Amino acid sequence: MTRSPQAIAADPAVNAFVMANAGSGKTTTLVNRVARLLLAGSAPGAILCLTFTKAAAAEMQRRLYERLGDWAVAGDARLRDQLAELEERAADSFDAHDLSRARALFARALETPGGLKIQTIHAFCEQLLRRFPVEAEVSPLFRVIDEAEAADIRRRARDRVALADDIAGLAGAYLHMAGKLSQPDFEAMFDRFESKRAELTAYVAEDGGAATLQDRVAASVGLEGWTEPEAAEHAAVTAPDFDAAAWLDAAAIAAGCKQPTAQVLAQNLQAAAEAVLNGEAPVELVQTIFFTDKGLPRGRLGVKDMGPATLDWLAREQARLAEHFERARAARVALDTVSALVLAYAYGRAYETAKATTGALDFADLIQRARHLLTDGPGAAWVLYKLDGGVDHVLVDEAQDTSPEQWSIVRALTAEFFTGAGSRDGTARTVFVVGDEKQSIFSFQGAAPERLAAEAQDYDRAITGVGGVFQGVELLQSWRSTAEVLAAVDAVFAEPALARALSPGRGEAGEDAAALIRHQAARADGLAGTIDLWPPLQDETDEERRAWDEPLDASTARGARRRVAERIADEIRTSVEAGHAVHDKKAGLRPMDWGDVLILVRKRGPMFEEVLRALKQRGVPVAGADRLTLSAHPVFQDLLALGRVALQPADGLTLAGVLRSPLCDLSEDALFDLAHGREGSLWGVLNARAGQDPTLAEARDLIADFREAARVMTPFDLYGRLLNRLDGRGLSVRQRFLTRLGSEAADAMDAFLDQARAAEGRGPADLERFCHLLASLDQTIKREMDEPRGEVRVMTAHSSKGLEAPVVILPDVIFEEPRGDALLETEGGAFLWCGSSGEDCAASQMARDARKRRGEEESLRLLYVGLTRARDRLIVTGRYASNRKLENLKAWWAPILSAFERLEGVREVKTATGEARRYGADPVAMARTAAPADAVPPPPAWLTTAPRAEAPERRMAPGRMEDAARTPAPSPLSRVGGGLGRWRRGELIHRLLERLPDVAPDRRGAAAVALLAGEPDLEAAQKAEMAAAALGVLDDARFAEVFGPASRAEVALSGSAPELPAGVVVSARLDRLVVTPRRVLVIDFKTNRPAPDRVEDADPAYVRQLAIYWAVLRRLYPERTVEAALVWTDGPRLTPVPESLMRQALHALVPAL
Repeated sequence: MTRSPQAIAADPAVNAFVMANAGSGKTTTLVNRVARLLLAGSAPGAILCLTFTKAAAAEMQRRLYERLGDWAVAGDARLRDQLAELEERAADSFDAHDLSRARALFARALETPGGLKIQTIHAFCEQLLRRFPVEAEVSPLFRVIDEAEAADIRRRARDRVALADDIAGLAGAYLHMAGKLSQPDFEAMFDRFESKRAELTAYVAEDGGAATLQDRVAASVGLEGWTEPEAAEHAAVTAPDFDAAAWLDAAAIAAGCKQPTAQVLAQNLQAAAEAVLNGEAPVELVQTIFFTDKGLPRGRLGVKDMGPATLDWLAREQARLAEHFERARAARVALDTVSALVLAYAYGRAYETAKATTGALDFADLIQRARHLLTDGPGAAWVLYKLDGGVDHVLVDEAQDTSPEQWSIVRALTAEFFTGAGSRDGTARTVFVVGDEKQSIFSFQGAAPERLAAEAQDYDRAITGVGGVFQGVELLQSWRSTAEVLAAVDAVFAEPALARALSPGRGEAGEDAAALIRHQAARADGLAGTIDLWPPLQDETDEERRAWDEPLDASTARGARRRVAERIADEIRTSVEAGHAVHDKKAGLRPMDWGDVLILVRKRGPMFEEVLRALKQRGVPVAGADRLTLSAHPVFQDLLALGRVALQPADGLTLAGVLRSPLCDLSEDALFDLAHGREGSLWGVLNARAGQDPTLAEARDLIADFREAARVMTPFDLYGRLLNRLDGRGLSVRQRFLTRLGSEAADAMDAFLDQARAAEGRGPADLERFCHLLASLDQTIKREMDEPRGEVRVMTAHSSKGLEAPVVILPDVIFEEPRGDALLETEGGAFLWCGSSGEDCAASQMARDARKRRGEEESLRLLYVGLTRARDRLIVTGRYASNRKLENLKAWWAPILSAFERLEGVREVKTATGEARRYGADPVAMARTAAPADAVPPPPAWLTTAPRAEAPERRMAPGRMEDAARTPAPSPLSRVGGGLGRWRRGELIHRLLERLPDVAPDRRGAAAVALLAGEPDLEAAQKAEMAAAALGVLDDARFAEVFGPASRAEVALSGSAPELPAGVVVSARLDRLVVTPRRVLVIDFKTNRPAPDRVEDADPAYVRQLAIYWAVLRRLYPERTVEAALVWTDGPRLTPVPESLMRQALHALVPAL
């Protein structure tokens, strides 16, 4: 019996490298492999499975636990059938012991400490560093920073670089690049530094560091030594290389010719020669004579009448000058490169310094430090020895996206598997790798598709070298797509060059492309696929004059992007309403629904926005953008604007934006009536007119309530309460945002609250500081769209990796390839900086061409990913500019058009939305079967009645509550006692009363002197007066209970009470608390002089403060009598506060709040 490729790959006795086509069941094969390893007796904790994303790890875990759980409860017959299908053996070959072992696997997996090790490589590296922090040279308490904190660190690193003042070094490099680049390009330069931060820092630091940087850069551009660009240019037009006499001779010969071009040449040759003889360097004139504006050698330098000798001299002179000017270009590239690398190195060091002060690591650190720990760290041998006892099987998913550093980690983990002692205690140890180089689309994260084939060869040699079994497996069958979709994919990449671009590690020059790109359909559901190629639309010249204030990039009704987007929206609506059949893995064939459509764009640009707009306008449910830039999202901007209004209500422009937002929902007309011709601020007018219009009243109340709550609530509580606030119709603010902005608003609101929660962990949490942090936030969040939710999904082809849908639409297959940034990498690993191809030297041109080639290859792999997301139907279209010709278009359009020319059975069709070329069957309409509707009773009245809003819990200090009712008190800056501030005197006496009671009475005087000795600015008389005040209280027998064994100082108190305002939680610290079995006494020390004779004469704030303590303590000690008293250090005297007076103070406190 011939085993299937899936069975071979899942064999636990085999080391396998699996090349898996899209939709070929890669995840199923991985789960099968782990299940068979467990069945073979491997310990769950000895299996390590590394994948690329958290979603993939979670899906793999879900499937595995689902299978093991099913085995645990399956009957004998069903379990035998499942095991037989898994191992491709006869069902009767499994005995009772096999079944018992399979049923026990679920419990074994659950009981394994830490669970099954199915995780991302970043999660694995984090665990590794936490296990070996000393060997990894990291803090045992390190934390992984989020994107918001990383952005703040990047900003601080840039600021530090900008503050350099060494003109000869960093500051000079900064000035050079700032003068050369525009502001956007200068900012983009640091973004590029960030993407290669570790590599750039290491490159500058190697081989002597910054001291040898100039020489190394010069060598990388082909110079023998460091050369200034001006010197290289001047060498071309100065002696000894420049022969002025020969130039004058050539000028004379040209002047003797009648042709106008010869006359101009004569004048220029003579002018250049005379300038050189006068000691000048006519570089620009010489370049004009021999080279074009783009720096290319002119094809024709003279006229035939000048004679062969002169024409030959001109050619030789052109070649000589070209060599000099090439050297000058190389020197200029070297100069820019050194400046850029100096900045990159300084930025990288500043970033690391700023990060180190917080004891944090970023995601790149996890990989780099784990690699260092396992490969060349001082404790690498020890760490590998400890790990060697715990991991027997390593599985790597999405191997085509594994970077070289990550491969180094995998190699280190598995090195001992194949050293001749790969069987430890009789246990076979294996490696399993699965990937598809055709889907390698993350080069910006370090992925190198050719590395996959190279690693397979290395493992093959290592494994077979010790007698192990290595198997290369290809999974060619697709369980996802129809035969028609797969045939179209094969046709798109039928050209050998295109096929080898998909598989750069495997395609040999003479190899048949069909051997590289092969797909086999495994589906047998009877549904034929459909591939439609819509004719691309061309932008029409807009002859109408636009309004002067219309944005330059505004899309018009005649724009091709809008027309393409509108046709897509119409096609989706038509197909859903017609019930076109699609294949469902669980339900079989069924009518198409909104969630069956996946629209893939190359990038989030104008087409992306037009598609979203058209879908919303046509009433097509759409999930919104797959990624949200928080600072640009309306939810973020509206909530931040409300915070600014709360801080500064006089800001009329911001207030107007809040009123128009979903927060208040005022119409344009209502806002105009409110704002136009007003006298005073917009906030004042809103308050004045609120009584005349319920809508204005509701807006005023929302803002006023938010401002009031901001005084006592943290940003997270404040905004969380706001989003749940209900209006008169029973709609919350959250619902109003969702109604206007769609489902993506929910993710934006959640992300906003996440930022509010995170801000509380970074320092004092108040609204002003929070708004300041948000204003500088530049964070993008990824929305989870892995599963359809009854809405059309629109995302980039990159984001669609791992997803699938019955219907896939590619709306922008025509595009211009990006120019690319200025940072280049040579084949030798050197870095160069060259802003444009017009400035290139030979070395930078070679690096640029290589990058362009790699980019084009990756673009084709991205097309492959997009095409293979489709299960049943594929629609392809695009748009092109008005000044382009369709036959000259390349990008994705050219190979797709060639495929339609190559496929048999392509025909012209006319659909409900326009013309198309179709390959495959016409869509089949299915009738929707609606379930019988039962009589539904009307909903109860309470369902649509808004509940009364609960008072929010407000954590307050008693002093904050006193602010609302306090009578003016003397300024704390007032001077008493010979110039000593009253608050400082009170603070020091409080400190003495807190610490001296624990000192023996005969030593209290000396202790008081010692405590006050730390205040050198106080006079001796002041210290003596304060010590006497404190000791007078402690030595007075009347206060024995206050400082007795049942008392405690500085007692923390937190709680609420019925007598306090609803929702208020008190947080305070009591000066002194006495607790006996029957009585509780709270004491508050006061240092006022003179002390009042009666409690009624005391500051009302003192009474209110004690009353608040008293109310909370009564709830904490319901079975005891609670009393309160003021202890005045002047006298000293103790003044009890009657319960009636405290209740009166609390009664006055509630309405004040």
